[in-house]
Formats: sequence, structure tokens, C-alpha cells
Amino acid sequence: MKKYVRESIARFRQFSIEKKLKWLRMVVIIPALVGIITLLVIMINFNESYNEAVKNVSVASKFNFSFSEDMDYKMYRIVIGAESFDTMKPYEEIKEAKELVKELNKNAVTDESKLRTRQIGKLLDNLKISIEEIEHSDLKNDYMENNQRLRLNVNVFTEIIKEKVSEYIYYEIGNMESMRVKLEKEIMHTITITLIAVLFLSLITWKLSKLISQSISYPVRQLCEMTKEVAQGNFDVHGPQNTTEELQILTNNFEHMAQKVERLIEDVKVEQQNLRKKELQLLQEQINPHFLYNTLDTIMWLAIDHQDDKVVEMVAALSGFFRTSLSHGEDKITIREELEHVENYLKIQQLRYGDIMEYSIDVPDEIKKNDIVKITLQPLVENALYHGLKKQREKGMIKISSVDDENNIFLIVEDNGVGMQPEQVVQINKEMYEDIWVNRTTGFGIANVNRRIKLYYGEEYGLILESEPDIGTKVIVVVPKTRQAEKK
Repeated sequence: MKKYVRESIARFRQFSIEKKLKWLRMVVIIPALVGIITLLVIMINFNESYNEAVKNVSVASKFNFSFSEDMDYKMYRIVIGAESFDTMKPYEEIKEAKELVKELNKNAVTDESKLRTRQIGKLLDNLKISIEEIEHSDLKNDYMENNQRLRLNVNVFTEIIKEKVSEYIYYEIGNMESMRVKLEKEIMHTITITLIAVLFLSLITWKLSKLISQSISYPVRQLCEMTKEVAQGNFDVHGPQNTTEELQILTNNFEHMAQKVERLIEDVKVEQQNLRKKELQLLQEQINPHFLYNTLDTIMWLAIDHQDDKVVEMVAALSGFFRTSLSHGEDKITIREELEHVENYLKIQQLRYGDIMEYSIDVPDEIKKNDIVKITLQPLVENALYHGLKKQREKGMIKISSVDDENNIFLIVEDNGVGMQPEQVVQINKEMYEDIWVNRTTGFGIANVNRRIKLYYGEEYGLILESEPDIGTKVIVVVPKTRQAEKK
């Protein structure tokens, strides 16, 4: 039984909202209509019975009031010779009385009332016989005898008929009282049943309304939670199942929409990454020609000055520099290759600016085995040279070092140049974190490197800038430990 109830509740939960409300209306309206109709039927039946009884009593009372006195008076006038049978017509009154008694017998409810109507009928027959005796006598010569017949027969029969009609009225009135008591009991019984039914229906209605409310509100709350999850970026959401038809359709469509939105967002991300890569490639292509022009210009002047050893050294460094820049079209190279690339750059720049620059590279071999996005360090070294060392009078130093932890590598490019003001350091770090650059002229190299690191490794990686005026600047490159290059 419990299993059947649970299954019924589960099926009810899956009904449409319209169907649930229809069931609720049926549970409330149908029993109420049954109760009202029952009361109406009881009242109508009682009203019909009561009206019939009242009619019987009214007719009997009228008959009882007039028949005995009229008949006695008519027969008295006939006996004394004042009137004739033709004028008084006693037989017609008896006939009408018998018809009336038949009707009373037909409508009588109690056995006592029916018995009295039968007795009245026999008394009317005897009364007719007595009247016939008077009619067949000699009214003039038999006055005394007819007067005696009038007193002993006619008057006695009419008096007895009057008593029997009174008894009939008594029993009919008693029946009316019993009807009233019975009606009162039936009404009280119906009211009791109605109250019990109302309480039961109220409980059922409360249970149904609660069930309907829960079957609607709970899935709606879950859908609200789903929308919050989707708004926070979690598109792998699953809504309530086996709910109402409308909410199930809404849940399925929302899940489908979330999946489509997730796919669209992924497509947009991929497209943005591709566009960003193209943008950065174009930026890099703009950097290399500028550097190549300056280097070739230096080689030309060295050749004119017949400094052949320096020409060979610079050409070799330039060749190594561009070999790493090309790197077979790969976006990532080992840190070893990246350090070789930046060292070639530093060699070239030292040949050009030997009087203002020195450099050192101190990175353990174990760290050099990891991967990094190519051309990460060269823009930072170039920035240190042009914005740090060239603005001071004394010879400067560029150092490249590293530390690591369990998961990350920290490559450090520092110089002992002019440094930066604190507010400028804060502004550049903020712009790197938000990837929004206000001053594109001074932060071009750092912005380029920071954006590429975040693009390839994620938002938690990138550059950290530290600087103090007249002491120097330090740029920390944060990348994860990866060795994909060795696996290929």
C-alpha cells in the first residue's frame, strides 16, 4: 500500500501544472457539490412530504368543520318538511365526502390515518343507508319515527365521522411532527458528515496544495541555482528531473542552452587566442627588423673600420639570434635555447655599447631543461638596456638568474640602472595584472611578454616588476615547470 502511495505521488509530481490544479479543483468542488445536492434532496423530499401532510390536514379540517353541521341541518330541514331531498341534495354531499376520503386515504402516510379513512368511508355508507330510510318513509305521517332516525342514526353517524376525521387530523399532525424530528436528525447527521468531510477534504487539499507547491517551487529554486552557477561560469549544470512537464521542458532547454553557451564561449576563447597570437606575431615581426637594421648598421661601420674580428663575432651572434627566433616555427623552446638567444642579443649589444654595459647569466642546468615561450627574456633585457643603463653615466650591469619551487620557475632579469618611481611600478604591475595598458610607448616590451605568458600558461603566470630609484629594476618571469620540448 505504501509503495502504491509513493508511486502515485511520484506520478502526480510529473503532472503538468494545469493538470495538478484541475485535480485540486476536483477534490474541492466535487465533494462540496455532493454535500450541497444531498442537503437539497433531503430538503425537497421533506418539503414535498410536509406540504402533502399540511394539505391533508387542511382538507380534513375543512371537511370536519362543515360536513357534520351541514348534513345535520339539511336532514333536519327535510325531516320537519321544510325542504325536500331535491333541494338539499344530501346524497351529492355524501358522494363528495367519499371522494374526499378516498383522496385522504391515498395521501395518508401512517397506517392509523389510513384506517381512519376506511372507517370514515364505512360510516358514510351507513349514513347514506340511514338517509335512504328517511327518504323511503312517509315524511308527513312518520315524523316522530323519522325524527328518531335523525337523532339516533344520522346525527350519531355525522358525530362519529367528525370524531374519526379529528383522529385522522391528529395522526397526520403527529406524522408531521415525526417528519420534523426525522428531518432534524437527518440535517444534523448530514451536517456531521459534512463537517467530517470538510475536515478530511481540508487535509487532502492542504496536502495536495503543499505537494503542488513543492513540485513547482523546488524545481524553480534549483533552476535559480543553475542560473547562478552559469552566471559564475560553471556551464556543467544539471537541473531537476521527473518534475512537472513545463518545468522539465524548461530545465532541458536551459541545460541545452548552457551547453551551447559553453561551446560558444570556448569558440570565442579559441578565436581570441588565435587573434592574440597573430597580433603578437605581428608585433614580433616589427621588433626583429628594427633590431636587424641597427645591428647591420653596426656591422657595416665595423667593416669600414676594418675590425674584422668583431664583425665575425657580431655576425655569428646575429646568426644564432635569428636561428632561435625562427626555431622551426615553434612557439615554445627550452630555457637553454632562450638563454642562448638572449646571450647572442647581449653579445651584439655589448659590441655596440661595450662602454656602458656588462652582463652575466647564472641559471642551473636543471632549470634550463624546462620549456618557455620563445623571445621572453630578450625584450626584458632590451628594456633594461634602453630604459635603465643608457640613462645613467656610469657602466651598468644586466644579470639573469633563476630560482624555482615544486611547481614554478622564477627567471629574474635585473639591472642597476636609474630605476623607477614607486607609483610608476604600481601602475605597471596593475596594468600587467589587468592586461590594460595606458602608456603603450614605455611598457611595450613588458606588455608583449606578459600577455604571451598568460596566453600560453594561464592568468596566474606572467611578470612581476620591482624597482627603486637610482638602485635599479628587477623583472621576475613566473612560468610553470614543463618539459614538453624533450618529449617531442
